[in-house]
Amino acid sequence: MKQFLIIAAGMLMLSACNDNKEKEAEKKAMFSDLVADGLKGNISAIEEAPYKTDSMGKAGTMDSCCISVSEYDENGNNVKTISKDSKGSVNNESVTSRYENGMFQGQKTMKDGKITNSFLTTMDDKGNYNGGMVYDSAGKVEFYYTGLSQNEQGQVLSWKQWDKDSVFRMEGSATYDNYLQTSFAMKDSVGKVKNSSSSKYNDKGEQTEVSNTNVGKDSTTTRVTKYTYDAHDDMGNWTQRTTWNDKGKATNITKRTYSYRKEEAKK
Repeated sequence: MKQFLIIAAGMLMLSACNDNKEKEAEKKAMFSDLVADGLKGNISAIEEAPYKTDSMGKAGTMDSCCISVSEYDENGNNVKTISKDSKGSVNNESVTSRYENGMFQGQKTMKDGKITNSFLTTMDDKGNYNGGMVYDSAGKVEFYYTGLSQNEQGQVLSWKQWDKDSVFRMEGSATYDNYLQTSFAMKDSVGKVKNSSSSKYNDKGEQTEVSNTNVGKDSTTTRVTKYTYDAHDDMGNWTQRTTWNDKGKATNITKRTYSYRKEEAKK
């Protein structure tokens, strides 16, 4: 009987341990960049290359300025992004740090191995964002943020920006439908809307339209950009997207290549 009780206790401890691991995994998945982008599979990296369009709206020559390679950790969060040209020369790179639960902690942007700017968030004892600091290449504060609020997925819903001398500069707000951002607005220091946008998505969670409105001193302009998805891989993730302007002309084609982690062999 004693041996049985020991075995039973061990099984209960193992079950509780597994439950905790599953809950922790679920919690981390809430803050996953890949989940937020509607992407499937255990992706380790995404390479994205822009192409110019020809007269028929088809992919022409590659735009050599800005190929990007984004790396993701096992929780689906971006940890590093490199921008390079078609010859492989790196233009700049950004490295992202995460809190233990997977939420965004900070980011450093570098060029030629030197930091050009960095951003670091702060959290309260409940695990919610309560501020952020932007630093220049010398490590001096340029801006800081207060008044942050967030949803259950850790996405920021509102913020206020101040300069290094504590002069209020602007504020922003956003709305989400689950993980998908549906609207965004930015106001200046006197509360006037300077920029706003709204987005539409298809049933796969892929952005199909974004409307951007900019309010200038003498005029207000609105630009509508649409996206169509021309190809997907076996996981259902898009591999080619066409960008269209408000006149219905194809202006850009983006191609993606995904690297997937191999599943561990079953023991």
